Amino acid sequence: MVAKIGLVTLFLALLPLAQANTILTLDPVWSDYTLYSYTDIYGTPQNDIPIGPYFATLDGGGYSNTSVALFCYDFNSPTSIYTQYSGTIYLTTDFTGSTLTAAMEASYLIYELSLAGMANAPLATRGAISLAIWEIMNPSSTTSIAPFPTDVAAQPWEYDAAEVIADGTWTAADAAQFPVWVPDDPTIQRFGFLGVNFSPNPPNPPEVPEPGTLVLVGAGLIGLSLASRKLNGLLRFGRR
Repeated sequence: MVAKIGLVTLFLALLPLAQANTILTLDPVWSDYTLYSYTDIYGTPQNDIPIGPYFATLDGGGYSNTSVALFCYDFNSPTSIYTQYSGTIYLTTDFTGSTLTAAMEASYLIYELSLAGMANAPLATRGAISLAIWEIMNPSSTTSIAPFPTDVAAQPWEYDAAEVIADGTWTAADAAQFPVWVPDDPTIQRFGFLGVNFSPNPPNPPEVPEPGTLVLVGAGLIGLSLASRKLNGLLRFGRR
């Protein structure tokens, strides 16, 4: 029930920015899929997990047979190659509540993986980020797992994602660069995605004056103070 409420919340919050009637087809080239193994924090081996990015085409909803890189949002919620899945694309620009904050954190991790080289990133990086995304999105998933088989290597990525949102480095405008594809069939997994040739804009850090700017401002204030003193002196002289 909690997972379904989370998905409904996501739908309602993003409804005005939806692009419906979109067909997603997973790339049939299995060489694109990389397997990752790790031992979770409970000591249980987790072997041969396909990790992102995956590759697919989108058709409809503003896309015309467009090649995209996909990042799974739902652990243990399989999709099949060759199969056409219908769904809706949401442009996430509002992050209110835990479900939407999680989507914002997931978008940041996609950004980080894109900087690391996406499919060319080291296996350890791809695996850790993929598991971090899955764990962040797990509470809103129809296949949610408790406890989640946490990857120790994923935890620093999760902390980092939470931190950049808390301090305002990663904003809703940054996250809006990474749409979410949500299937009509809720048993199919959701995907964050981006174009294969997409170059995301860097995040917008909080506006804190740089040291050089502070020096210039200080010099300007000193100059104004000296000018004010000089003007006061001239006015006194003129009154004599």
